[in-house]
Formats: sequence, structure tokens, C-alpha cells
Amino acid sequence: MNSTTFRGFVAAVAATLVVGVSLGAAAQAGDEAAYPDGYRHWVHIKSGWVGEGSPAFPRFAGMHHVYANPKAMDGYRTGTFPAGSVMVFDVLETTPGPGSLVTGARRQLDVMEKTAAGWRYAEFKGDSHSERTVTAADGAKACAACHAKLGTDSVISKLGDAAS
Repeated sequence: MNSTTFRGFVAAVAATLVVGVSLGAAAQAGDEAAYPDGYRHWVHIKSGWVGEGSPAFPRFAGMHHVYANPKAMDGYRTGTFPAGSVMVFDVLETTPGPGSLVTGARRQLDVMEKTAAGWRYAEFKGDSHSERTVTAADGAKACAACHAKLGTDSVISKLGDAAS
């Protein structure tokens, strides 16, 4: 093998590796819903509290707030959520105060994002923007199973009168 052929071979292998790594990273990044920076500036859909006695208590105990981005707002109005719709379920610990509940640390931040292929789900631990307690693969099994039963394009929350 002469030096020109060898250099061509090395260049081809290097290009293949670069493209393969780039595509792998893009596919991996594309499979997971991103942390929804700025979600508290989206429309607040509703708040709720899950206390002892609720079947949801072990997983979702505390105060929660639901937020929707502008594309998700179109879905709330029409009943069909377009690709790019993102909803956030922000869960905070609560402690009893005198005649009240006081919110504390964030337990988790659940994200539901509509893609051209359907819904994908993620859950971020506490205040982390990167540590996931539910990945897209986990969500495709566990989250999607419950959400798909709803008959409302997999969305649990309803748009309240105050947000319309």
C-alpha cells in the first residue's frame, strides 16, 4: 500500500468514525426530552396536591403545578396536540404549617413532549437539569401505558377557565 492510498484509507476511516459518533450523539440527544428551561414563563394550567390516602401518594406526594408551552396551548384548545407540544408536571414537597401547606424542595420535574413519532416522557430528579429518574425508554413503557388510556391525546390535565 503506497502512502497516498494509506492516507486515503486513514481519512476514510476517520470520516466514518466522526460521522458515526456524530449521528450516535444526535440520535441519543434526540431520543430524550430536553430539560424545559424557562417553563415557569409558560402558561400555568393548574395546581394540585397529592396527600396521604391517594394512590398517587408514593410517587407524586406534595404540591404540583402543570405548565404548557405555546404549542401545547393549541392542543388544549383543539384537543389534538401538535409536534413540539411540551407540558411540565413540577412536583414539590410539602410540609404542614399552621392551617396551611408549605412547599419545600422540588421532588421531580416530569416532562411530556410530543414529537412527530408521538409522546416521549422524562423525569428530572429534584432541581437537576440533567439527572433523570425516568428516561425516554422508561417513559415509553411506564408513563405511556397510563397516558394512552385517557382518550385525550394522552394528556391528563384540562385547560381551566382562567387560562382560556
